[in-house]
Amino acid sequence: MPTIYLAGPEVFLSDAQAVMGEKRRLARSFGFEPTGPGSDENQAPVTLLTAEAIYRRNENAMRRADICLANITPFRGISADPGTVYEIGFMIALGRKVWAYTNHPDDYGTRVRSIWYAGLEIDESSGRPRGPDGMAIENHGKADNLMIDAGIEAIGGRVVRALAFPADPARDLTVYSDALRQLAQAD
Repeated sequence: MPTIYLAGPEVFLSDAQAVMGEKRRLARSFGFEPTGPGSDENQAPVTLLTAEAIYRRNENAMRRADICLANITPFRGISADPGTVYEIGFMIALGRKVWAYTNHPDDYGTRVRSIWYAGLEIDESSGRPRGPDGMAIENHGKADNLMIDAGIEAIGGRVVRALAFPADPARDLTVYSDALRQLAQAD
């Protein structure tokens, strides 16, 4: 049974154990053995660990994993959780298979326009859209920053996206389940 590192910001939820428990159950139902934050129920709670101990625990779990499935649903802003993005890069550097999913149907450029600039005028005159601060807006149709999506795709992975924004994007596991199904069929 291949091990799968479940990366994502669910560890910050008030009901993290329940959500992550369901994610582990679903991973097993598709033939994967989950590892990563929250997977080792017999270890000390994260609240009792130092930052360095949490990092070592997660690094060891990543090194043991065959695959990474990362939740890149926007977290506290318009983009993925930075810790999750680090884990994606780490797993790619290890040569592991990496897939991702997002519960947000809009591409990154659309989110920059609608959320970050929130109705402010976008300069389209140069052929490259720029916000009122002069900063270019990525316009590549990717789920997140092009380095995340393109990095995953370059190693044969896939980014699975929601077709519609769910009522509770932090807890909805519909796209996660779909990504697991596709990943299991790809092997």
